[in-house]
Amino acid sequence: MSTARPPACVTTQHNDNLRTGANLLETALHPGSVGPGTFGKLFTRAVDGHVYAQPLYVPADRLPGGHGRNVVYVATMHNSVYAFDADDPAAAAPLWHASLGPSAPLPDPDIGPPGYRDIAVEVGILGTPVIDTGRQVLYAVAFTKDADGHHHTLHALDLATGRAALGGPVRIAATVPGTGEGSSSGRITFRSHRQIQRAALTLANGQVYVAFASYGDRRPYHGWVLGFDAGTLAPTGAYVTTPGTGLGGIWQAGQGLAVDEQGYVYFLTGNGGFRPDGSELGDSVVKLRPDLTLADWFSPHDNAALDAQDADLGSAGPLLLPGTRLLVAGGKAGRFYLLDRDAMGHFRPDADSQIPQSFAVVEPDGHSHHIHGGPVHWDFPGGPWIYVWPENGALRAYRFTGTRFDPTPVSVSTTTDPTGVPGGSAGMPGGFLSVSAHGSDTASGLLWASHPYKDDANQAVVTGVLRVYAAADLTRELWNSTLDAARDDVGLFAKFTPPTVADGKVHLATFSGAMHTYGLLG
Repeated sequence: MSTARPPACVTTQHNDNLRTGANLLETALHPGSVGPGTFGKLFTRAVDGHVYAQPLYVPADRLPGGHGRNVVYVATMHNSVYAFDADDPAAAAPLWHASLGPSAPLPDPDIGPPGYRDIAVEVGILGTPVIDTGRQVLYAVAFTKDADGHHHTLHALDLATGRAALGGPVRIAATVPGTGEGSSSGRITFRSHRQIQRAALTLANGQVYVAFASYGDRRPYHGWVLGFDAGTLAPTGAYVTTPGTGLGGIWQAGQGLAVDEQGYVYFLTGNGGFRPDGSELGDSVVKLRPDLTLADWFSPHDNAALDAQDADLGSAGPLLLPGTRLLVAGGKAGRFYLLDRDAMGHFRPDADSQIPQSFAVVEPDGHSHHIHGGPVHWDFPGGPWIYVWPENGALRAYRFTGTRFDPTPVSVSTTTDPTGVPGGSAGMPGGFLSVSAHGSDTASGLLWASHPYKDDANQAVVTGVLRVYAAADLTRELWNSTLDAARDDVGLFAKFTPPTVADGKVHLATFSGAMHTYGLLG
């Protein structure tokens, strides 16, 4: 195996706008090098809050002025963004730290329903930022509370200094035609205290796309996608999923919107109003043009049942299968839907026979098998495979035949549920995944998973575990963070946040006021 290490660059959630979750430039980490005696925690970087955002990584050769350091960027719920040296264990102090305003402490009577516990402590930067290495800026959305109320603000930060760039920041505001919940005189106005910014930011078509859902279904709210010029931060467009009804939030358990080679934008919605003519698109897969006008859509035949059972289709985001015109998506119903992106199928009330495929990820057994966040993808001889870890189930891989998936898993982990501990309390939310490999080299592939260690994370803060498997054989767990807990302990699990793998390191967000970096020992 070659020891050359071309630099990886992780500038967006799950690595790219197809949302593959794969870094295919990794050569230092592989099944032959990762094990209990060779791999572990190298250092920890202290931060000032819970981290829901996936850490982002830019190598030195993509930074200006001969910076000379690889940098990892971390955003917190205290509305802080940090830039850290990604390699030197002794460099504990941040290269820079930007504070983007006062976060909103919880509990807050204006946020969420009574007893709201989906988020603990405070709300600040929730969605993963996105980096533009051409403009040398990081875009982030901060949620703040001050004497004037609650606000969402789009920031552009200089990668080298953390200072405000591009004339920002810009407070987010929008009004669109609509007669649905919360409307007035035929207009719907964006209300920050009712809209959560959970999905990762997306950079495409010269724009930054920002999507919104709700705090615990506190009404009135809608699913929004807003566009902003990537060079000026000026608003460029707005789309609302339910202009004549309500709900239809876009949260995707933190997954970003997907964008194809032609610039079309894809996402999934949660429970909400639905009409078969496509004017209301709760529990749907939606395709927008770059200007945020509706291009196409799909909704399952049991849309009404999904809505009635709180079985959001939009608990996970779409994966665009590389080299095809296909999309795969699934949500709380525990089913995958394979769609033709050129003819997504709209809606049929009796069955989903108009789409290429639909199948159960885990057969019903009396337990929920919600899919959160979305699957990841690796193409190698015998592949491509997609990997998913639903709640109350095992990590599994499905083989794509070129037109369909074999509905029988091609590989399944022996870790039998998201706790990974016999007798542990199984529950939400499953595992959050990343793939690393040296291209399609079968011997190089690793599947990384972060999930709760032994407790249900639904409306709770619990301990976490990081695991790694041979990607070509999920029965081979190579290492986990409990084997040498004194050295490698994760602490508190960062809900919905996948690990970031780049240049021989694994950067893991936590709820313990820290980001951990793992790698080869010695």
